[in-house]
Amino acid sequence: MTLLVVDDDRNILEVMSAILPSLGYEDFICAESGEEALRLIQDRQHEFSTFFLDIQMPGMDGIELCGRIRASLEYRNTPVIMLTAMKDKAHVDAAFLRGATDYLTKPIDTTELGARLRVAQLLHAEQQRSMDAMRREQILRFGMNSAADADMRFNLADPIAIYDVPRVIGSLELENYLHRLSRIKRFMFGAIGFRIDKPESLFTLTTPLEFHGILTDVAEAIFETLRSYDVIISYLGNGQFVALLPRTLQFDEEQIEVDLAVKLREYGLVEGDTVPLEVKVHVGKPAKMSMFKTDPQLMIARALAQVDGDKSAGSKFKNSFLVA
Repeated sequence: MTLLVVDDDRNILEVMSAILPSLGYEDFICAESGEEALRLIQDRQHEFSTFFLDIQMPGMDGIELCGRIRASLEYRNTPVIMLTAMKDKAHVDAAFLRGATDYLTKPIDTTELGARLRVAQLLHAEQQRSMDAMRREQILRFGMNSAADADMRFNLADPIAIYDVPRVIGSLELENYLHRLSRIKRFMFGAIGFRIDKPESLFTLTTPLEFHGILTDVAEAIFETLRSYDVIISYLGNGQFVALLPRTLQFDEEQIEVDLAVKLREYGLVEGDTVPLEVKVHVGKPAKMSMFKTDPQLMIARALAQVDGDKSAGSKFKNSFLVA
């Protein structure tokens, strides 16, 4: 597997070219622009396992390039690590919302780079060992025959990716995003948990394609309900979502639940050939960080635990939250 490093600064490319072999990564390619990187990807002469993208480049910047990479089914889940000298939250947010997995700040620290890259490579290897990822995505997006559908079934607990819904990122991306923020910036967030009612029944009564469609509709309903706020949404598995919002906002969870029900009714969530599925989403009270406890996994666990007072939901999430 090949690494692709993209940066318009030749000094950074020289630094990366010296560091990567010292960490045991000899197979890598450097590109000096987003356009050059895109040509390398489209030529298909190499299979890339991790991308390093500079955020700020002339022409096609790293954020746009990240979006182009994510538009390809082949690289929909491949780790993308952004390189940035900026601490501007808006740029970091934009990168994660276009599909970035993680980010590194310049100047590049060898130990930190090695740690992030090991996590990225483990993630890629796990994805390669799992059921054929390409075929699985094609099933979810386009559908296949029932035999293949059954063969590629995912588990209810899997935090599967939700595509093409604004402000939605993966659970790993959410984890990395929060952990890379400073303590003060994390303190500025609050979280609201969402849980689909009786997800086990929905999961049992639907095919993977149908269940993925339900999750996509719920994610879109959450976004539409909260779209006037600076929201970030993630699906965490087991029918659970979390939304990050500015902590200063005041919310009426009962009203959000009503608004969600209206949206879901508009979407006409009736799936399957014969069985109409009534999808209901429960909303928890907002959870906020304290100045002295800014552990993001604790805040998200509390948000999930406050959905109908479901204490087990929060503890399950906290136990499964992997720190990169």
